Amino acid sequence: MWPQSTPYPIQLAVLAAVYFVLAKASLFFAIPPGYASAIWPAAGLALAALWMGGLRLWPGVFIGAAAGYYAVEGSLATALAIGLGDALEALAGGWLARRFLADRRGPFSQPRYVMRFFGVALAASPIAATLGVAQLASTGNVAPGTVLANWLTWWLGDATGMMIFTALIVAWSRPGRVTWTPAKIAEGLALLVALVLCATEVFTGRTFGPHSESLGFVVLPFIIWAAIRFGGREAVTMCVVVGIVALAATANGTGPFAPYGLYASLLLQQAFVATLVAIGLVLAGLMRQLNRLAETKRRAHAEMEHMIHLAAHDLQEPIRTVINFSDLLSRRYADQLGAEGLEYLRFITGGATQSRLLIGELLELLEAGRRRLVLEKTGAEDVLDAALQSLKGAVEESGATVSVSALPQVRADRRLLQSVFQNLLGNAIRYRSQAAPRVKVSAELQGKAWVFSVRDNGIGIDPRFQAEIFDAFRRLGPRGADDGGAGLGLALCKKVIERHGGRIWLESPPSGGSIFHFSLPAEAPEHGTG
Repeated sequence: MWPQSTPYPIQLAVLAAVYFVLAKASLFFAIPPGYASAIWPAAGLALAALWMGGLRLWPGVFIGAAAGYYAVEGSLATALAIGLGDALEALAGGWLARRFLADRRGPFSQPRYVMRFFGVALAASPIAATLGVAQLASTGNVAPGTVLANWLTWWLGDATGMMIFTALIVAWSRPGRVTWTPAKIAEGLALLVALVLCATEVFTGRTFGPHSESLGFVVLPFIIWAAIRFGGREAVTMCVVVGIVALAATANGTGPFAPYGLYASLLLQQAFVATLVAIGLVLAGLMRQLNRLAETKRRAHAEMEHMIHLAAHDLQEPIRTVINFSDLLSRRYADQLGAEGLEYLRFITGGATQSRLLIGELLELLEAGRRRLVLEKTGAEDVLDAALQSLKGAVEESGATVSVSALPQVRADRRLLQSVFQNLLGNAIRYRSQAAPRVKVSAELQGKAWVFSVRDNGIGIDPRFQAEIFDAFRRLGPRGADDGGAGLGLALCKKVIERHGGRIWLESPPSGGSIFHFSLPAEAPEHGTG
């Protein structure tokens, strides 16, 4: 709460002075004769001080509380007894908080710690209420018939004071997670203005009347906004803003809590704000957990891709060696090896070649996900022609015919878009039926996206497996068939299309064959994205 170099006596003096000022201000809302107050931020200050600054600061609470009550009562014994109760309350709360809320990532970093914090406030707050009311009752300052009302007011005032003001102080004592860019500052100001206007309307009752009992939680969406878009300390701050507006309105007899009498309405108003604090802190804690999980997943994924990339590159050389020496053996020692030995060599060469293909496709898949997109205005027909040129040998060998309707210009990464066409056309040729392959490529504008279609007359795909074919290493051919594929082509297509802001899917019509559709935005950003 303050620099560690601050001398201990100065820490005690500052804590005692601030506690005294808060206590004096809060006692204006006390039940006559002026001891039990529904508004007691001093309890929140005391808990925050002993929690964050150390339990040794308890004398500052004792001095500030005793001085505050002495200014009201004028009895030193009563003031000392009440000051002792407040100090013991802060000691108990501080010890519980330091014992059960210790987390290096922050005291409210997880929802369970928020719940523990509220439990600490409820557990510690009866101490001061019990000792204070007992002392006042024993001296005749509190009538026997009002003991319970004073005790409840004292307890709830201290409890909500801890819940609200300790949360505010502790949240602001740690660095926030928001980077305050101009856009973020503008959003924060918009949130504050909207919240103040909404809270003022709800609690002054200008539109809905002075007793709009059911409208208090209209401010809740703004607290959710603060918790999700900013963080815990901003959410708590917004709750305190609501509390200030609600306090002013409640004291003037307007708002949802006014019909219940001043002291009951003040307790209800404090409980309402404490509830908002709980919701805001829990949501902020959940968002922090989600962000941490997302970051952990991102790092793990990046590390995995890096390791796979290194391993794939390192495996290429030994596989190349196996293929080269197998070829050398088959040419130089064919007579010694005989037919059986040459057959074994063909198995070795085939397996090594398939492994090299797999590694090549794996590296291509990784590259498609890692390399920066170079978005430029590209004619889809030109890209398709380049893909067909790469497949010229397979097209001629299979006797395939490829018909193309007019294709649009799109903003895309030319190289990656070519790999999509190449994989889809290659699959149409590879997984053909007895008839020669016939492939038709077309495009249609649907809303703000171009939908491309690649239709073939091949073997089709069983509907049971259509949801899986875009997964890595998922083969389309019959199990055990050597179709020359590694099962990564469609996974690559999916990654490329999704990085362009589109999607890819499959139809397998009853007439046979398959239709692969993929969409690309008709209007894409001007600059490439990572």
